[in-house]
Order: sequence, then structure tokens, then C-alpha cells
Amino acid sequence: MPKEKQADLFEPRMPVVDIRPDIETIFARARAQAAVSVEDDQGLHRRQLIIVTPGRLIVSKECPVPVEIPQSEIDRLKGLVPPKPIKKIAAIAYTYLEALKEDMAKAIPFIGYLLGFGMLGHAVWVFEGHPSALAAGCRDADMLLVDGGMLPYLEKNPAWRETALGAMRGNEIKLITREAG
Repeated sequence: MPKEKQADLFEPRMPVVDIRPDIETIFARARAQAAVSVEDDQGLHRRQLIIVTPGRLIVSKECPVPVEIPQSEIDRLKGLVPPKPIKKIAAIAYTYLEALKEDMAKAIPFIGYLLGFGMLGHAVWVFEGHPSALAAGCRDADMLLVDGGMLPYLEKNPAWRETALGAMRGNEIKLITREAG
């Protein structure tokens, strides 16, 4: 995808993606990485939020650990997605790599929630929702979170919901408005 103009960098859109025959393998790796904790430089074990970019790179972002978050925030996260049972959470959001590098929170306004869900122990991965990756990206998810900014692009495929639900283990799809992020 050509370099975006700075003013448009964070405007959600369906990016041009690499169509890959190994898309199921890429997402299997992403799910596996999201499901384990990794030891950081200080010896703390952290979950990783996994982002699959349109170029099909797997990018990880360390989730916080509970001591880094105020208890009121932890309680709010638990109210949204309780820590038990552990869930596999797929999210569809704007994952254009240049936008992520510039400001991940502007590209994915609800990234704080995703990192928090990872902190609670859930496996969380994010992708753009392109039709070529929709089933693979939703495979085995208990829950799908959809960025409201990406919904118009998903809806260009009238069967997107059925495709997602057909691949998911659960049946919960939640729309996250950009204002709520």
C-alpha cells in the first residue's frame, strides 16, 4: 500500500492485504503466541497482544501486569470480560502498519481494553477483517470485537457475520464504537 498522507493515516479503511495461501498457518501462529505468557526484562510473565498486519507480519505488544494498573481499572475490565473462563478474543481493527508505528492508540482506539483483556489472561489477537482472512482470523475465537470504524468495510461482504460465526468457537460479536475506545 502506498504511504498514506499524514492527515489520513489513522482514518479506518480496509487496507490492501497480502493474499497468502498459508493464511491459516499465520493465524494459528498468532493464536498460539497470544495464548502464552512471555518473560520480560524484569522477570515478569506477560501476555502479548498479537496484531496481524495487512502484510501478514505478526506484531506483538506486551500487556501490562496487574501491579501496573489501578484496581478500579482492573475491576472495570473484569466487568466487561471476566477472567474466568479464559477466552480467545479476536478483534477486527485498523491495523495498517505505518499507522501502528506512528501511534497504535490512534489506529486502534480501544487497544487499552485489548491489552487489559490480555492482562486478565485472555488470548487476544487483532487483524483487519479482510475477506481473504476473515475465517482464519476468527477461527476458534470465543468472542469477536469489531471496531465501528471498520464495520462499513466488513459490511461490503454481506456474509461477513456468517463467515465469522462459522469459524468461531463462540457466538459473541460486540461492536466497539470509536468514541468508546
